Amino acid sequence: MLVPYSKFSTIFKKKICYLRDLYCEAMKHFTWLLLLICLLNLQCGYRLAGLGRNLPAAAQTIAIPDFKNETSRQQAVRFVTAAIQEEFIKRSRLRLSESIENADLVLEGKISAFETVPVGYGDSGSANQFELRISIHVRLIDMKKNELFYERNGLVFRETYETDTIDFFSQETDSLLEIASHFASSIVTSILDNF
Repeated sequence: MLVPYSKFSTIFKKKICYLRDLYCEAMKHFTWLLLLICLLNLQCGYRLAGLGRNLPAAAQTIAIPDFKNETSRQQAVRFVTAAIQEEFIKRSRLRLSESIENADLVLEGKISAFETVPVGYGDSGSANQFELRISIHVRLIDMKKNELFYERNGLVFRETYETDTIDFFSQETDSLLEIASHFASSIVTSILDNF
């Protein structure tokens, strides 16, 4: 049986269209797959902070002895050292070592200044707002290679707090805790990311 030309062309067009549609669908899927692979492999420089990728690879432990205190405020050393120890435990793969001799890394520090300065005054003329400033020097030593890994001098951290004259010292202690926490976070981030 003979198929008229018009019917043949319609059947032929349907087959071509069908093949073209299959090809288009396959290309769509391939494009999406390629895009997904590109997105998964995309490395734009962002990564999780604080993983310690810049620390010496062989380092397993860190010792953080009490910082040296060149100020008259003895409590500053306790708060700052404890905050840094806590931050390192939270944010790095290192374990805290009690002795310097057994540690792979040692973080030493010195508190060179501790000041409480009035910055605001109340109606009676007495200070009701203070700024707490602390200056610190830190260095991280690789004990296995006996070399300096990280050092920052003259780091200054500030915290402002309001108080009344009766509650001055407890507010100063709370502010010192806050500044020690900010300082510890900043220093540990700086060391772990090697800024």
